[in-house]
Amino acid sequence: MKKVLFAAGFAIMALAFASCNQQKEQLAAAQMQNDSLQSVISAKDAEIDGLFTMLNEIEDNLSMISSKYSTVQELRRNSTEGSYNVKTAINDQMSSIDNIMAGNKKKISELNAKVASLNSKNTELQAYITRLEERAAEQEAQIAELLTELENNKVVIKGLNKNITDLTASNQEKDLYIAQQTANANRAYFVVGSFDELKEAGIVTKSGGFIGIGRKQGTVADMNTELFTEIDRTKVTTIAINKKKAQVISKHPSGSYEMVMDENEPSVCAYLRILNPSQFWKQTQYLVISTK
Repeated sequence: MKKVLFAAGFAIMALAFASCNQQKEQLAAAQMQNDSLQSVISAKDAEIDGLFTMLNEIEDNLSMISSKYSTVQELRRNSTEGSYNVKTAINDQMSSIDNIMAGNKKKISELNAKVASLNSKNTELQAYITRLEERAAEQEAQIAELLTELENNKVVIKGLNKNITDLTASNQEKDLYIAQQTANANRAYFVVGSFDELKEAGIVTKSGGFIGIGRKQGTVADMNTELFTEIDRTKVTTIAINKKKAQVISKHPSGSYEMVMDENEPSVCAYLRILNPSQFWKQTQYLVISTK
């Protein structure tokens, strides 16, 4: 009996010891997970703090530029621009503005890069940065105008504020690039012709079914685009047809367009009207209309 009790007691102690070890292991694992989480949180906090520091620096620079701009205007109003002291003071202020603007442009570029590297997209933060960029662009235009006046009046030496000139040129290039990218994104193409003409041009093909029965018309994957007319899909919403029979071969949602018949000749399809451009051009930027 004593042996049985001893064995039972020993088993209970072993279970308790194992349970204790298991709890310790679980606590250690939980602690490691917690430490790892805290490390991630700390890193994120540091990253966010860094972003706000840069935002504040950019804001301070914009305010400083505005202040120096006002100082230059005050010097021009209350003194004779031709005097040596006024010239020197204005040149110093313009040179300082030049350096601050160049530094600010670099900071905005770095800020955009940091935001782009974040895993999550913060629309509010991006909108705020966009407003900062707009304010900076307005200042650059304002300073460039002032610089031109000062150079024409021989108050500052031409080329002294090269960064301002470069920044203005850079903004113009950026605006041109954005305009080109927008135009490219809005490009669309269309062609209208008989099926035989389109087939001969390598634009369409017939496949499936027996000859004369169940044929399907479709565009060729690597089709000839020379016969297509280029349009801006944000501006063009009607495509002239003027044929008795017309069929849209390219893929466009049926509810996004309609075929409009001629008022004087109801049997003639006058044109295709695009009702919903974003849906119409969603699947393809090429419109192919086969006529008879």
